[in-house]
Formats: sequence, structure tokens, C-alpha cells
Amino acid sequence: MPSFQSHRVAQILEERDGFQRMKLEDGSKAYALPAVVGAVEVGDVVVVNTTAVDLGLGTGGWHVVHSVGHRTEWTTPGVGHLLKARYLSEQLQVDPHISERVDLVGARVLLCVLHSHLGAVSIALKSSDLGYLMTDQAALPLKLSDLVAQLQAKNLLKCTVTAGQAFGGDIEAVSVASGTAALLDNGCPRIVLAAGPGHAGTSSNFGFSAMELAGHAAVLTALGAKVGLCVRASGTDERQRHQGISHHARTILGAIPVPIDVPLPLDGDDSWVVSSGHHPCRIEPINVSAVIAESEIEVTSMGRPIAEDPVACAHLGAAAAWLGKPN
Repeated sequence: MPSFQSHRVAQILEERDGFQRMKLEDGSKAYALPAVVGAVEVGDVVVVNTTAVDLGLGTGGWHVVHSVGHRTEWTTPGVGHLLKARYLSEQLQVDPHISERVDLVGARVLLCVLHSHLGAVSIALKSSDLGYLMTDQAALPLKLSDLVAQLQAKNLLKCTVTAGQAFGGDIEAVSVASGTAALLDNGCPRIVLAAGPGHAGTSSNFGFSAMELAGHAAVLTALGAKVGLCVRASGTDERQRHQGISHHARTILGAIPVPIDVPLPLDGDDSWVVSSGHHPCRIEPINVSAVIAESEIEVTSMGRPIAEDPVACAHLGAAAAWLGKPN
């Protein structure tokens, strides 16, 4: 069950488009989504959802503003006929992109297991036509992502689309397929498909957020897109299931019923890809560690800098190089 508390706002710590961070009078911290609850000001009494902090989950110790106490009425003018976050008290009105496309030919889609992989790939690719398609398997609000805000500030993402129940992208979409069509319609043939912050895992074979990628791979391939999997790999992760090639990559590939590309560094073992019925693509990787350092954008996974993991960087660099190839 969710847990709530009421506190007065002592200080606004950060504000950017669609997002606020604040310090509360008891010393705790919270964030707010003005599109959902309205803008928050110093002195406001806010009701915050404390559940994630109470459970010690990976929110960085931030409560979530549920409502602003003194308001008896509040509205944001909206357009469109579709609701996202449907049937929650925070449901909001959006206008989804409608495309006339009958296929997705021309799209090159890189499936990424972790949100942080979006950062590494985008920084390495430095493309003027890269789009981010965010699914609804982790955080629903795109504005929560500090990483996306930094990438957009440096013009490393041309367009963002939020699909399913996710919201807050430059464009709203009902499904991953219609989101891919939206990016093609807006001049983004190179696409990173990944959930937002907050990937969930259960230390079990199938209980992790990125398992969704298997289904997306099948649909996108059937509609004519070129699809590749960004391999999750690590040389520094102490958990056995993620050492070397993560079980996530192996499990996802095993569940995809159609052959897709799997970018690998030139010296990478491809036997596990071949045995799963997919296409290994050996390619010279981009130097991810170097380009991240040059970008001055912090890209971390499980609290660790990705740039300090050579195994992860080699596979991310190969994935970025694959995404940059012409169709």
C-alpha cells in the first residue's frame, strides 16, 4: 500500500521544463511534475508519496509530490482525446501522433535494456537524426529523466516519443509501433528504444522490465524496421548473472521469434548469438569511455560510471556504431 505524508516546502532546489526538485521543512527531498500536480512554490504544503523512499528503492531518496494541499481546484488546458496514466487520480489528457504509414521500412531501431544505455549510445553516435522512444515499463514521466534533459540540452536527441502509458515526450504515441512511425514522420530514422529510469528486476529468469523488448522486436521486424539489440554486458558488476554477457541479453534473444542483429565488438564471442538464431554483427566499436568524458554528461548504471566498465563500453560502442550504419 502507498504511504503519504504532508510537509511544507522549504526550498526549490531545481526547476526545468516540466520538473521541480525541492527540499521539505523536515529535511527530506521531493520532486514534482507540474503537468500533473501544478507548479509548487516555497511555503506550499504538499502531500508526498513516501513509498519508494520507505522501501529504499532506487529513487535517490526523493519523495513524489502527490498534491498541493491548499488548492481546491487546478487545471491545465490540454488537447486530444487520449488519457495516459489511465484510471489513476493523476490521469492526464494527451494528443497522440497519428501516422498514415502502413509499414516501418527505413527505421533502424536499437533495443536497449537499461535507460543508461540511451546516454552512452547517444553520446557516442552524435547523430542529428536520433530519436528516443520511451516505453512504459519503468518510470512513466519522461521529465523524470535527468539523462534525457542533458542529452537534449546538448542536441544529442532530435525528438522524444513516449509510448503506451508513458508521457511527457515531444510526441505522444499509443504503441511502440505508432511511436516508431511518429519518429520516422519527424525525420528520425535512427531510434533508441528503451524504458525510462527505474528498471525493475527480481533476480529471476523472466521478471525484469526489459523482457518487453522481445515482443517489440517481433512487431517492429514484421513491420519492416531493421532491429538490433544493444547487449548488456559488464566486467565490473559483482552479480554473477550480469557478469560478462548479462542473462538479460541472453533471455531476451531467446524469446525473440524472428532473427535480429546483435552488434558485437570485433573480438567478442558470437557463439551465443548464433546458437539463439540471431545475426552477430562484428563491428569496430566507438570509444564510449572517451566520448562520455568529453561530453561532461554523467552516465551511470546501478550507481557505477559506465565509462569505468571496459566490457560494457565495448558492447555499447558496437551498438552505437551499428545504429549509425545506413539502412
